[in-house]
Amino acid sequence: LPSPTTEPAQSGTRFRPYASPDHHVTKARYITSNDPRGYIPVYEYPLNGQWIMLDMDDGYVLWTGIWKALGNSKADIVKIIDSQPDLAAQLRRVRGGYLKIQGTWMPYEIALRLSRRVAWPIRYDLVPLFGYGSSARISRLFLRS
Repeated sequence: LPSPTTEPAQSGTRFRPYASPDHHVTKARYITSNDPRGYIPVYEYPLNGQWIMLDMDDGYVLWTGIWKALGNSKADIVKIIDSQPDLAAQLRRVRGGYLKIQGTWMPYEIALRLSRRVAWPIRYDLVPLFGYGSSARISRLFLRS
């Protein structure tokens, strides 16, 4: 599986988005009591009125942003989780606090796997997260089953 690019440890940031000329990715840091760090450092960019976020320390992805960018309801995320009980233990749910970071966060590899199944319509918009700059490579990454 591809994974986000990494920076040297001295910078403190482990995960970085892939370059994309079509998306303006910015850095942010959101204070929250829902995380042991006291904050969530992210790379983020808007997509279809939602925020796509990648935790720059551990690579967790805000799945709620991807799911809602597809036009789905936030409540439907529960159905996905219920259909895969082994998934629930690996998720982080941020409730309360800053609205932008609220939702379901999941490890990079799981977000990639789920995106391959459901995010075909926005595959090109997920390049900053999952890479693959050429159209042919993106189509292979998101190959329809």
